[in-house]
Amino acid sequence: QIQVAVGGTVTFTNQDSVAHNLSDDAGAWTSGVMQPGAVFNQTFAKAGTFPYHCTIHPSMTGTVVVK
Repeated sequence: QIQVAVGGTVTFTNQDSVAHNLSDDAGAWTSGVMQPGAVFNQTFAKAGTFPYHCTIHPSMTGTVVVK
């Protein structure tokens, strides 16, 4: 779980040796395919709990909590 303040930005970095992506479970945002070493920044403008997953590897999930 990642926590960030309203208006904050989360930086996701693919530190694996294979491609991944990030997609908000509600479909509000996606990173596109991230090759190893790629970086994706997502800013969260409103409070809430935002689950996300890798569509390439659906068992990889996480949650951003914005307060």
